[in-house]
Amino acid sequence: MLEGYRIIETGQVIAGTGGGMILADMGAEVIKVEAPSGDLGRNPSIAGLGPISSIFLTFNRGKKSVVLDLKKPDGKQAFLDLAARSDALIANFRPGTMDRLGLGFAALKERNPGIVFVDSSGYGERGPWRDRPAFDLVLQGISGHMSITGEPGRPPVRHGIPTADITTALYTALACMGGLLARARGGGAAHLEVPMFDVQLAMFGYISTMYLNKGDLPEPPGSAHEYMVPYQAFATKTIYIVLSPREEHFWKKTCEVMGIPEVADDPRYKTNDLRAANRAELLPLLEGILRTRPGEEWLDLFEKAGVPSAPVNPLDRALENEQVAAREMVRTYEYPGLGPVRVVGNPILDRVAGRNPDFRPAPLLGQDTEAVLKDVLGYPEERIASLLASGAAQACQPAAART
Repeated sequence: MLEGYRIIETGQVIAGTGGGMILADMGAEVIKVEAPSGDLGRNPSIAGLGPISSIFLTFNRGKKSVVLDLKKPDGKQAFLDLAARSDALIANFRPGTMDRLGLGFAALKERNPGIVFVDSSGYGERGPWRDRPAFDLVLQGISGHMSITGEPGRPPVRHGIPTADITTALYTALACMGGLLARARGGGAAHLEVPMFDVQLAMFGYISTMYLNKGDLPEPPGSAHEYMVPYQAFATKTIYIVLSPREEHFWKKTCEVMGIPEVADDPRYKTNDLRAANRAELLPLLEGILRTRPGEEWLDLFEKAGVPSAPVNPLDRALENEQVAAREMVRTYEYPGLGPVRVVGNPILDRVAGRNPDFRPAPLLGQDTEAVLKDVLGYPEERIASLLASGAAQACQPAAART
């Protein structure tokens, strides 16, 4: 889909690399420019798989790694030359960092009048929080997400996945593709900003709209829904299941399956507004009935009746089942010094091709430096040797990189 596009990425860990992963999954050539010390996401002490972090293995598949010291004049010049031959840049630094390096939007646009520059930081260029450090947990807290996550009356809870990082990466990829599409339709260079904080506010969706227009201040709902009842996880004799009878016809079928058809027409529960107003009486009734049978039996009955329902799966059951196999959503690639690495695949399926291509491995540090300097930038061997000797560039040393 994106074959022929070349993207430079200077991001680290997840928020700065996930967008590039999406673009690489879709066929773009993503060149990851790393400092000599490498992406912090390589650190094997965090979610490590042998000599490397699973964070890096996940979010950097399919990319090339070029090591440049951007503080050295020759490293900076190589970066500018690469920008002149690329379509877009995804940067992931505090505001002003790229400008201080002489590699900001104005400098890159001078070299490449059509460059799409996507700038991702914690809080963006404008505002009093501009220079604050930002990590996923910090953003989950300050954005208000943790205040509405967890059980009522209990301490704040972090999302089970790094949602601030991952959602920022999604918007970063979207911004990059939007800039490229605008350029393809006659536009010029674009400078697009994707602050993590702004993304988290956008992720509230209708919840923020209700507060801004009605003053509704949500509290942690557990697994329940603040406006729809029933819409939550329930304990059964064996497992937890979720029920989502959002529409009235689903509510009637739910009551029929549970052997209480009269409850569907009870004046207290006939509509969702009434059920929400009387949830304190309704939910204990449903909970008591659902505890009388194994969850597997309930799910079979609900499925036959067409009621939206599912088990609350642990991760192993979510990843190892016939649906995942049918969609080929677990893929494998070989990482040097580690062996087979299994990862979740690209959820965007090319229906024309019928099957998404297998992933190229995440790169070793600097494994593509020499090839990019030679084949993309056209540098002669003497200049490449000079860059490596001065430390302005660094090539992969396989034996060291694998230990």
